[in-house]
Amino acid sequence: MKTLKDLFEIVSLAVESNQKRTHDFFINYSGHVNKLNVRYYFVGWDKDNPYEEFDFNLNEDGIQAAYWCIKTKLA
Repeated sequence: MKTLKDLFEIVSLAVESNQKRTHDFFINYSGHVNKLNVRYYFVGWDKDNPYEEFDFNLNEDGIQAAYWCIKTKLA
């Protein structure tokens, strides 16, 4: 079972990976409503490039989903 701390550790790895790989993560955390938005550009950011976007409520299930969503895209 992943925790909020685990999630933010993987978020930091995703942000760091933006400097090293051809893909890009855009991650927005809204603490006042406990939500996380992840936009993943698998061929790098450009206004015309395709991307996947995910919204998570940071409850127990949302933390698990967000963690594994990011983790699988980092692999």
